[in-house]
Amino acid sequence: MRVYLFIVFLAGVFYAPTALAHGGELLVTPETVVQGEPFMVVVKGIDIRDVKKLTFDGKQIPVFLYGGKPTALIGVDLAARSGKHTLKLVTLDLDHVEKSISVQSRKKITAPLGIPTKLGGNTKVAQENLVTVLSKENGVLARVKMTDPALFTEAFSASLESIFVTDAYGYSRETGSYSIPHKGTDFRAPLGTEVKAINSGVVRLARDFTVYGKTVAIDHGGGVVSLSMHLSKLSVKEGQKVIKGDPIGFSGDTGYAESPHLHLSIRLSGVSIDPMKFFALFK
Repeated sequence: MRVYLFIVFLAGVFYAPTALAHGGELLVTPETVVQGEPFMVVVKGIDIRDVKKLTFDGKQIPVFLYGGKPTALIGVDLAARSGKHTLKLVTLDLDHVEKSISVQSRKKITAPLGIPTKLGGNTKVAQENLVTVLSKENGVLARVKMTDPALFTEAFSASLESIFVTDAYGYSRETGSYSIPHKGTDFRAPLGTEVKAINSGVVRLARDFTVYGKTVAIDHGGGVVSLSMHLSKLSVKEGQKVIKGDPIGFSGDTGYAESPHLHLSIRLSGVSIDPMKFFALFK
């Protein structure tokens, strides 16, 4: 495939191309996102075999086939700067296209959150221990394996039959002198409620944590990892393949939880984003 790349200079200013020379372009949904939210990219007019790489602010993002089209799922970090960010696609013959993504600031919300008695109660020692253990557990979760090719073909959907959000994504929990961002969504789920896989994938982690309690991490491919936490019981093992809707465990109050519920986190190439906004991408 021969492609001619045209670069335009006007009054000494470089204008990045907004479409590839052979007609390809980047379709983004939504075009404006808030800190902590995801967006979907569909590459129009290009065969996936001709895609060399897709980057967001220089970080490479997996491109996979979904619905027969080259697709990518990108997360904007909760702490990302507001303003313009750069999405860039490069083809095998080094043609490229750039698109500006506008990121808006998220409203800052804080709320107090105590430490359960089983984890030491509201003492300074317990607060320091919580932050130390949380850092270690986050380190373990950050190393969960992610697969570039998609392991799913269907849309993602919630893991409970009945959906009622009790704690939204993105606010800061004030625990003593520490501020801990809530990088997931809590759903109402009485003790023992069945929790299902939000899509097909491979169980990369199924174990008990001090803070997160019994947790299942599923690699769905395309850089997507889902984390179901505070479960009372696990129904899967590490390395097990699951399909959308398979039972993976039962809701509970293990770990840093004062009452039964399901905490769901979704990570896109390592970035934790709002699960409800993620599901909305597939509607």
